[in-house]
Amino acid sequence: MFGLQKYGSILNRLYEEGFEFSTDWNAGSSSKTILMRHDVDFSVEDAFSLARFENSINVNSTYFFMLSSNMYNLLSKRNRFLVNQIKEMNHKVSLHFDPTVYSALNYFIEERGAFQSAFDVELDIVSIHRPGKFLTDNNVDLFGTKQTYQDQFFKERKYISDSGGRDVSDQLDSYIRSEDIRPIHILIHPVWWVNKLTSPTDTLINWQRRHFEFIAEEIRSNCKTYVG
Repeated sequence: MFGLQKYGSILNRLYEEGFEFSTDWNAGSSSKTILMRHDVDFSVEDAFSLARFENSINVNSTYFFMLSSNMYNLLSKRNRFLVNQIKEMNHKVSLHFDPTVYSALNYFIEERGAFQSAFDVELDIVSIHRPGKFLTDNNVDLFGTKQTYQDQFFKERKYISDSGGRDVSDQLDSYIRSEDIRPIHILIHPVWWVNKLTSPTDTLINWQRRHFEFIAEEIRSNCKTYVG
């Protein structure tokens, strides 16, 4: 919705103000440290495009991908390739866990194991999709793995999010001008920033069209009688 040019201008502004980007969620932080978080809700392709853009300007972020998504299959050959490419750019890749699809939280252990096996990583931080109770009980422990809504990330840092297609520019400008400078935790969803469109609805319709074209091509590749 906002486009890569605007995203680049935000990152450059942060650089000019002396902020530094980190993917180490366990390290101590100076007041100018940014944990840039990307929750990938719709498109691994968009995540790859954003990761490649960030890499071109020496920014490293943490990308969180879903195993239980109805929007994409993380374990498909193409998506595994893209996630590994993101990893090779020195970004961090981890799990975006949706607790609402399960009857008990211990299913997280299965997802964690599957993600670690698929992408040869050890997860030390995960993000929660549709957090619900995680916002009222921030310090819920995920069987020894930290999650992004714990106080040290969500309350002790300045938290800024583009959820719902919110433009983070004004939030960041206001914060930079304030006297209460703390480390920052920024949540950016790639779908809002890769293409320049007019609204959240137009952005999602654009994603829907691209997704339909991809599905149609996959059907053609797998069924000779398909004439669509």
